[in-house]
Parts: sequence; C-alpha cells; structure tokens
Amino acid sequence: MTELTQRLVAFIQDNLVLDGDDIKVDETTPLLVSGLLDSLRTARLLNFLRKDVGVPIPAARLDPENFKDVATIVAMVRELESV
Repeated sequence: MTELTQRLVAFIQDNLVLDGDDIKVDETTPLLVSGLLDSLRTARLLNFLRKDVGVPIPAARLDPENFKDVATIVAMVRELESV
C-alpha cells in the first residue's frame, strides 16, 4: 500500500466513518455504495486532498466514478499530479 493510500484510508476511517458504524476501510471499500460518502463527507475529503495532500480536485473530476473507492481516488490524484 502506498503512502497516499495509507493516508487516505486513515483519513476516511478516522473522519468519515461514524461512531458505531462497524466499517473497516481499506483501498477497495466501496465508498459510495457503503454510504461513507455523502455531500458533507465528500466536501471534507476534497478539503483533505487539497490541504493535506496538495492536490485540488477540479469540478470536472467530481464524478461518482472517480470516488468509488480509495484505489480509484489515488489513481485520480496521481493523474492530476502528473499534469
């Protein structure tokens, strides 16, 4: 698991999983299907990516397909970093 993957998994587990939810996040956990990403949590995730990772996500990339799981988000971030 890459450092970015580990950081994203930790952020989601610590900040987006609600207390009492028995969800263990890994790189393949379905974020949308599981209900982990709603509008508020997505905003928190985008803020984390912008501030802590240093990669702002442009509006054109705010497609559910880009936020299916941590692996998909990491791939999108890597692609944006290389532009």
